[in-house]
Amino acid sequence: MKYYFDFIKAEASYLNKTMVFMTVVAGVANALAVATAIRTAAQLRPGSLHFQEFFLFCSLMALFWYCKRYSMNESTKMVEGVVRLIRLRILGKLKTTDLLGLEAIDKGIFYSALATDAATISSSTTMAVNAVSSGIMLVFIILYIGAMSSKALFISVGIVGLMVFLYLQNEKEIGFALRQSTVCENTFMDNLGGLLNGFKELKMNRRKYQDFSREDLDAVIDTSADLRVDAGLRFNVTILLAQTFLLLAIGGILFLLPQLDQNELPIIPKLIGLIIFTAGPISDFAIAIPAISRAEAAINNIRTLEGLIDLGQSQNERICNEQSVEELSWNRISLQDVFFQFPLKEGGRPFSIGPMQLEFHRGEITFVVGGNGSGKSTFLKAFTSLYPLSGGHILLDDIEITPYNKASYRNLFSTIFTDYYLFKRLIGIEQPDDELVRTLLARMELSDKTSIENGMITNRDLSTGQKKRLTLILSVLENKPVMVFDEWAADQDPVFRKFFYDVLLPELKANGKTIIAVTHDDNYFYAADRIYKMEYGRCVPYGHAE
Repeated sequence: MKYYFDFIKAEASYLNKTMVFMTVVAGVANALAVATAIRTAAQLRPGSLHFQEFFLFCSLMALFWYCKRYSMNESTKMVEGVVRLIRLRILGKLKTTDLLGLEAIDKGIFYSALATDAATISSSTTMAVNAVSSGIMLVFIILYIGAMSSKALFISVGIVGLMVFLYLQNEKEIGFALRQSTVCENTFMDNLGGLLNGFKELKMNRRKYQDFSREDLDAVIDTSADLRVDAGLRFNVTILLAQTFLLLAIGGILFLLPQLDQNELPIIPKLIGLIIFTAGPISDFAIAIPAISRAEAAINNIRTLEGLIDLGQSQNERICNEQSVEELSWNRISLQDVFFQFPLKEGGRPFSIGPMQLEFHRGEITFVVGGNGSGKSTFLKAFTSLYPLSGGHILLDDIEITPYNKASYRNLFSTIFTDYYLFKRLIGIEQPDDELVRTLLARMELSDKTSIENGMITNRDLSTGQKKRLTLILSVLENKPVMVFDEWAADQDPVFRKFFYDVLLPELKANGKTIIAVTHDDNYFYAADRIYKMEYGRCVPYGHAE
């Protein structure tokens, strides 16, 4: 439990001392109400009235209700605030993480940490507060037992000590199993994404599907289930320990105390009554312990994710994020000895591109060609400053691109990469002219497939070619000076491919746009003002269109 409460204390923007005080008061009030009931029960006689005790009992019950409700409400607000801050902080760190750092993190841990684990921490709040309040009540009941009989206190403390020792031994194993299970859940989330994204490829090949299911899904599910069963069996031991405490305490008072002191026989019924009242607090502990253990495993997973993101943090991206975005005036983008290399991985040979000397002139159409795996997409990511350069410089006319103007440089581009994502609404685009949207949809033959209403795309369930055409419409609506297309025409039919090269690109150029397009369509090389060829990571002039 300490790990859980240390986390909440560290992450909370403030510690509500009133909430802590109210939690303590609720536990004390509950214990005093029990003591009042036990003492009054011993004084009951036929026809006797106990207005004072009745008033005290009702007052303590009302105090318990008020304080417990306050502490539960405030703790819920505090923990939800913690979850909110964690999500915002982690997502905020992505702003200062470059694409290379993000690509190094498995996506499964994002979904499990920011969704499932955050919800697990949130749901544990009430149970944790109940456990604290019940713990205070339990302490006061034991002290009350001590006030009645020091020998009964000795028996009770001995049994509690034994239970705590056994619980701590069991908790270590539970925590380990849950942490390992969380790692399996991260892997499962990542592999599930592979199943959904690669469903077509798997569906086409039964052997491939069976292999993926057996090794990447079934095996992970089985391992996670085994770990959770192990943790669940140990949770059962914890619950049994809590329930056994009640029986052991009753048995100790009933059978051991008379052997220690015959004079304390008259108070045994009262002592057993007090112990029976501990059933509630013990039940709260039995419920809270598994919930808090799961929350601690969730906390560990969130901290793991944040640690991975911290590894990908970039000082240059921090500086970039702090700068305002300004409109840049330019006529030429120059690459001087630009070189990029992926990080070295154990047992692998890092792929690199460059060094290269290239120029891109405003208002021109430039094609980048080359075979698969030659580095074209990597080049585009380095060129648009998504990947940090390993060497060389990018110049906008005579101004070097640095972290202080990188955000403004990126703002020049509208990009459609091969692994593009089609958002469900217009992002960063003011409400466009309806007539323009209708015209673009009609030209792309999408009018009867989808539309854009109040900034929302009404239908994204489109074919691959249709999605790319819709993405191109959004790129046009962004109205950036440089448009980057990574094999946009590859998924288009011959009619739209010809339309792209013979109509659309010239129109965009006439409107002052600079076009940089990766392509394999050598039949349309005539549409380019200049062509560069990528081969084994090197980019050289290919020749001008005739």
